[in-house]
Amino acid sequence: MKSSLKTLYLVRHAESVWNSERRVQGRCLDVPLSPVGRRQADLLGKRLQSLSFTHVYCSPAVRALETARIALGIDHPITVFDDLRELGLGVWEGRLISEINEEHPGAIDRWYRDPTTVRIDGMEEMTQFRARVLSVMGEIAGAAGDGNIVVVTHGGVICSYLTGILKMSLGDLWGFSLPNASLTAVVLDFRPRLRSFGDTAHLDGGIPRCDKAPFNTI
Repeated sequence: MKSSLKTLYLVRHAESVWNSERRVQGRCLDVPLSPVGRRQADLLGKRLQSLSFTHVYCSPAVRALETARIALGIDHPITVFDDLRELGLGVWEGRLISEINEEHPGAIDRWYRDPTTVRIDGMEEMTQFRARVLSVMGEIAGAAGDGNIVVVTHGGVICSYLTGILKMSLGDLWGFSLPNASLTAVVLDFRPRLRSFGDTAHLDGGIPRCDKAPFNTI
């Protein structure tokens, strides 16, 4: 039985080419899905068919838009919000994790343990990142009326939103392990409440998953 409460269904984009290569993506907008990612998006679409929702919002990044289009069909109405883009990671973007580890030993580990302790040249400021995420999620929730909502976005965006509604520290951002093409549900009741996290039941037995932490959430 479906809940009568308004729900945000938060989708992390399917596996991108850079996810599979273990490159840092951040705000890069033109990275497409990998073959595995396209299959993940197709399976996600079958899952979304079982849900009731009235609006779909998406990040402007190709990896998110491609996920949404494969899952929902090219003719399904989708509203793109620029503030659903991923955290900007400055000079790390496009770099292999292995290269960063070689040039800056321990930096990736420190970032993964507590991102507030690491400064990356050109990086988006963490408090500003969370502020824009909470703002755009509030705008989306208000604009969609009473219907349920699907938001196709990024791991960092979803995790940042969760730290906000759960009253967690920004340093806990990567305390969540969020797979590609996963579904997270937040009920919009007297306050946003986490109902389910990182659900990938729709992928079981279908294709491999990209669980190459650390940095799986970027």
